[in-house]
Amino acid sequence: MTNIALIAVLGMALSACGGSGGNSASSSSSCVPGSNTKLVKPSSTVHKVAWSQNALDGAWRFAEEASIADAAKAHGYQLLKTNANNSDVQQVQDIQNLINDHPDVLLVDPHTEDAEAAQVAAARKACIPVIVVDRDVNEQLASPGRDFATFVGGDFKKEGALAADALIEALGGPSAKATIVELDGTTGSSPAILRGGGFNGELSTKAPGIRIVAEQTADFNRATGQQVMATLIQQYPDIKGVFAHNDEMAIGAITALKAAGKHPGQDIKVVSIDGTKDAVNLVVSGEEYAVVECNPRLGPLVFDTLDKFVKGDDLPAWVVQPDRVFKKADGTAAAYLPNAF
Repeated sequence: MTNIALIAVLGMALSACGGSGGNSASSSSSCVPGSNTKLVKPSSTVHKVAWSQNALDGAWRFAEEASIADAAKAHGYQLLKTNANNSDVQQVQDIQNLINDHPDVLLVDPHTEDAEAAQVAAARKACIPVIVVDRDVNEQLASPGRDFATFVGGDFKKEGALAADALIEALGGPSAKATIVELDGTTGSSPAILRGGGFNGELSTKAPGIRIVAEQTADFNRATGQQVMATLIQQYPDIKGVFAHNDEMAIGAITALKAAGKHPGQDIKVVSIDGTKDAVNLVVSGEEYAVVECNPRLGPLVFDTLDKFVKGDDLPAWVVQPDRVFKKADGTAAAYLPNAF
């Protein structure tokens, strides 16, 4: 065998073993669907990206969807999109269908932590690399670096803690004594779990005199937030504060409080998370005390992260989208309003 032929054979052997070096993920070209046990790296020529969205039901989701679509277009990728309409059953089916389409990369924004984890692992077995976006999966069931490349999204726990700090401030500081209610997001979703944990932990540590007398899910929904708040304000007419896991529930709650003869911003302080134009307008008008940002414009960060992955860069387990707090008193709400979604 000539030296040239030997080099060619060795090159083929390295290629078949995924021996390109660099990233610890193996190459998708050397992956065997159905038996793959390792995270694969997309090929150097990504064309088709699949996007499993958990819902399109409000300003935050529409802003996220537009950001992902715009960033995919800017990178020249074909984007396959699905919308699960807040259904775990539908999203599981959506992801299965997308896997059958054999995209180069799969992006998943899971409805709840547990339900979609198995499908993320199924994509890995099918030799399709996954990036989890916005909401995380249960990392005991599917973990970054093994089943998916990374998680790209905000720090939900920190958002909850920032919301607690704002409400403590609104109610008079760490020595304040007051009762409040908490409106939870979708049960089992990572923002509901982590925002609630961050808020409750910060509140009990910094202002033990502020007590949560009722905590009830309103499913991140404006109408449900209004219904739940209408009931709670009858049961707890003397509350001084409301924390809602997202802006939609807060807007619904403010409507219910006003219908009950309360004066949000005066006798009851409201804090929420997201940064929608409707909620920031309420901050500017004084009916809501503060809004903690959860930036939905994740597209540029997602596709910049994908570019690094394709190049073989090592990725952290979590690529953080930084957030801010918007208040009337310091002018941050009015300054942000023109850019709100």
